[in-house]
Amino acid sequence: MARKRMVLSTSGVIGDLFTKYGLDTNVLVDLILYPKAVEYFKKRGYSFPDKFLCTLRQCIGECKGVLINKYDYSEEKTNKEIDRILEEFMIEKLSNVVIEDDIEVIEEIGQKYQLNDEDVPIIYGFWKLKVNIIVVRDTAFENTCKELNINAIRWPSFS
Repeated sequence: MARKRMVLSTSGVIGDLFTKYGLDTNVLVDLILYPKAVEYFKKRGYSFPDKFLCTLRQCIGECKGVLINKYDYSEEKTNKEIDRILEEFMIEKLSNVVIEDDIEVIEEIGQKYQLNDEDVPIIYGFWKLKVNIIVVRDTAFENTCKELNINAIRWPSFS
């Protein structure tokens, strides 16, 4: 029997028709904090319908934590800014993923690269939802994705 450890969460089927570009937490944070990141994002053509942008609710939760705890945003301002970028760039929140025993695949690969524990369920969610490409800054995250045959696009630092 598969053990169920965590649920990632929401929405539609339109993404099944397009190549999915998953956005990690750092991308969301940078789009809120740095106008240069927004310029870069637009210049690279990260927009629907050219690309189907998506993220996990866990990435949104991490983004909230970073903005509140590191940048002293209020909860209200944080929610407003996250909603703004999700709407502006038509970023879809992905559906629920129940984490089962096969998460061990990600855990084993991630150990080789010293992947942060909190990134394991994020990669798992993208992997199970068949996200083809992930935009990410972290090298361990990137290398783990590559071993899972998920393309990773390097996101630069804007801070």
